[in-house]
Amino acid sequence: MKKLSNILRIVFIIVLALPLALAWLPSEVFEGLVPASLTESGYLKSLFLSFRELSITLAATMVFAMLLSVVLGYVSVLSMRTGRGFANILNAIESIPSILVALFCYAPVSGYLARHSSSASTTMSLIVFVLAATVTTLPEAVRSISIPLSDLYNRKYSLSFRSYGFTKQRILAVLMNTGYMRNTLKRVAADVLLKTLVLDCSFGFIIQLGFGSYGTPAHLSPGALIAAHRDALFEGGQPVLFWLPSVLLIIISVAFLIMLNDTREEDE
Repeated sequence: MKKLSNILRIVFIIVLALPLALAWLPSEVFEGLVPASLTESGYLKSLFLSFRELSITLAATMVFAMLLSVVLGYVSVLSMRTGRGFANILNAIESIPSILVALFCYAPVSGYLARHSSSASTTMSLIVFVLAATVTTLPEAVRSISIPLSDLYNRKYSLSFRSYGFTKQRILAVLMNTGYMRNTLKRVAADVLLKTLVLDCSFGFIIQLGFGSYGTPAHLSPGALIAAHRDALFEGGQPVLFWLPSVLLIIISVAFLIMLNDTREEDE
């Protein structure tokens, strides 16, 4: 029964995260399912593009952040002095709001984004945002890996392995491959995805507000699309322009929250 429940949860998560996959289909496939006004105005194409970039952002940030987090978490336990140094740097980063970290990262390349073509600036914007999102997720991610890894190492496992002549490096490598640590990595990945989603949409919303009703920021995001059509909620507007991306983002967020909750329940 528990196995069936887990399967149903996985299916439910996949269904909720489906908008990210459907965004890669040609927008023309859905033209007959939506009002003609959405396709004629180019809104549907913009919706698909924004969710495609969101999926790239989420995947790239998760891979990059997880690789760095695993390395830094491992090294932090391997060398306590190095770990304290990393902790001081990450604590300083964590004290700065994530939205400000993203804005600071964009400052050095703002001139490049303004002078180059749309495709070049979009690519550069994506790279910069992934780096910024990775930086903002690292403090919690590294802490979430190093603390349980250190706890495992300081238990009886360390003495048992040492009795067989294992080095500290080898012991930590073995512990990283335990079911407990694999579950921890799943939880960290879900947390990274959720935080990146929130930052992406918040950043896109704020940047679009800076453009007002004119222009489109290089950082394509569902949040920017929502901000660009906020006037659709006023009299005479089309509320669907505002609520469609909003509802899709809520659905995807619920999928990540379920993933995060599932890994916590497994730990308990």
